Amino acid sequence: MKVFTLEEARELIVKIKPIVEDINMKKEELYEIYSRLEEEHDDLEKMYYQTRVKEIESMIKQGFLRVEELGGVIKGVEPILVDFLSYHDGRYIWLCWKEDEETIMFWHELNDGFAGRKPVEYLESEKFI
Repeated sequence: MKVFTLEEARELIVKIKPIVEDINMKKEELYEIYSRLEEEHDDLEKMYYQTRVKEIESMIKQGFLRVEELGGVIKGVEPILVDFLSYHDGRYIWLCWKEDEETIMFWHELNDGFAGRKPVEYLESEKFI
């Protein structure tokens, strides 16, 4: 697993944001199809919707795999949370990004989750690799 500096992870967010936006659009489409599927009575239409569900689920999975190929670790899907392994002050940490954030603004210890996030200003004020 790659270890990122804060700057490297922030540069990667520029590539990840469009992927996440595409995943979210596909999720919306999927929810709409689920709704139509529940209301549909025609068997042929149901088969079409079921096939479409599988296609969209596959596209969403591919988006998440692409984020992981770039070095992000998916920590949540609703909302989408992506962590990047980093090293600070003699220990590994996670740089944490949430889909509605402009850039990486938080970090947390390896064993802490989203609730344990702290502002990156703390890291920026010290030597940070």
